[in-house]
Amino acid sequence: MLGLTLGDPAGIGPEMAVRALATSGVEDRCDVWVFAAAELAAWTARTLAGRRVDVVAVGSAMAAPDPVPGQPGAEGLRQSFVALEAMATAAVAGQLHAMVTGPVPKGIFGHLQPRPPGQTEYLAARLGVRRFAMMLAGPRLRVVPVTTHVPLRAVPDLLTSDGIVDCGLATAHALQHWLGVTQPRLLVCGLNPHAGEGGTLGDEEARIIAPAIERLRAAGIDAKGPAVADTAFYFALQGDADAVLCMYHDQALGPLKTVHFADGFNLTCGLPVARVSPDHGTAYGLAGSGRADPSSFAQALLLAERIAHRQLAA
Repeated sequence: MLGLTLGDPAGIGPEMAVRALATSGVEDRCDVWVFAAAELAAWTARTLAGRRVDVVAVGSAMAAPDPVPGQPGAEGLRQSFVALEAMATAAVAGQLHAMVTGPVPKGIFGHLQPRPPGQTEYLAARLGVRRFAMMLAGPRLRVVPVTTHVPLRAVPDLLTSDGIVDCGLATAHALQHWLGVTQPRLLVCGLNPHAGEGGTLGDEEARIIAPAIERLRAAGIDAKGPAVADTAFYFALQGDADAVLCMYHDQALGPLKTVHFADGFNLTCGLPVARVSPDHGTAYGLAGSGRADPSSFAQALLLAERIAHRQLAA
């Protein structure tokens, strides 16, 4: 059982989902449930015409115009949240073996207090987990940012040994149980240039990062570092690590998108039900043009399928 949301209906999510379903063949091997706000049920069915999926209408139907590609609005944000909330509820109830989420803007959570930074944090809270991590990956490289969507100036204050350990443990579990890596190897980046250069360029490596690495090793994980970030990704691409733990968002996503701009995906580690998403946003400027590349969405579907079959077998 594979759950799917299309994301903001005015973005590229719906058309990417249709093309990715067609090219991946996932619908031939899984029961795919597409969650949609009730007023979008007919539009969703038309959008997915020819695809072997089930549309799950959520909430009470109300009069609403069909979404227009490239023209986002408040209704689309509400509809996106309703679909995501329903899929999370199904996952909590044990009805799904994996989830795929379409791209949404952060504004879908504007009505919640405190406001989750994104779908990753929202789903972690709904599924009741404290230890989770956001893995961005492709066929050649996997990266995990310890701090995510925060200002760069806030990173040194937010970085903790506990946070690094939590990310490392969640990542190792996902690598082993979802991705089939028998003995996960983690390469942990430093925060500062040259990994602090013995303390002359910062002490976070000695004070925060190195103790976290020792704790990961004590937990039986093959973790190395603090690694100089300007060479860490080269060595990971040579096969020396199964994932790179990074201290901040762009340290992770810059290298990842250089290598996997079109075929990368986002995996939330640590959830009881895996969640995968394409590694791109709503791209309103491309919506409806037919020019967006569905490769990332297809990779997300294929990974979710593999994990779902692993979970079902287990």
